[in-house]
Amino acid sequence: MTPWPESLGHIQARCPALQKRRIAVHHGIWRAISRNSVEFHDDGKRKWYFPSVVSEATHDEWTVRQILMHLGLFSGIKRLRADVTEFHARQDIVLTFQEITSSYSQRPDGVAFDDKNKHCVFLELTCPMDLVTSSQEGDWAERKELEKNARYGMHIYFINYLSALHGRPWNCTQANFTVGARGSLKQTQFQDRLRLLGVTNSKARDKIQGAHSLKKLALSDIILKLFQVSILRSPEWALSSLPTELANSQTPAFKLFKKFTGPFRGLVI
Repeated sequence: MTPWPESLGHIQARCPALQKRRIAVHHGIWRAISRNSVEFHDDGKRKWYFPSVVSEATHDEWTVRQILMHLGLFSGIKRLRADVTEFHARQDIVLTFQEITSSYSQRPDGVAFDDKNKHCVFLELTCPMDLVTSSQEGDWAERKELEKNARYGMHIYFINYLSALHGRPWNCTQANFTVGARGSLKQTQFQDRLRLLGVTNSKARDKIQGAHSLKKLALSDIILKLFQVSILRSPEWALSSLPTELANSQTPAFKLFKKFTGPFRGLVI
């Protein structure tokens, strides 16, 4: 049996030992955008509201149901289920009860609201492997962009449908921030989306962009050090530079790592 080819992107996205760092990268970008979003309406009120950014240390991912409540499009769970069923029936899609519940329980990475202009934006940070090769679907960033748009495309379509049905002028869109596992990104696209969310200062945009590229490189650095531990079996050299939660042999993360890699000694390279 041929194993599935792994990459830095796969490991960054799935490795249990990197979960806290992965979450920190995802949540950190919304805090950075919220701090630097300085666009205001004529009445002096801030243009963009980021409800998932509770504080510098706390992040709350909103469900689609919570988003609908904020938009004034939620009038009870029974009505919502009926609206979801009817909407999908119009697309010749029949959903099970579980699929209906799942549809409004989904949580985008973040969400932003411009209440005055009635604009809602789903926010997604994605970190694929930044490969050199491309295909008919485009390069690595373009393919991930299509994948992310497909994930929430029907939800956004539903919100806009419901908004029109109830005579509410809300317009829902999506903004993806794609940073490769090795720190690369589409600079113009990244900057344009920061600008959309009120980050009008070019230095602030550059700082956010640079910081999140560096965070992805830091995750890759940890993965390479783990590789040295598991393949070269040189704990004295490699463990000295691993983060504490992995280098400490008493932590659950280290024990999980050992479960998959086996003992350090006794292996001849």
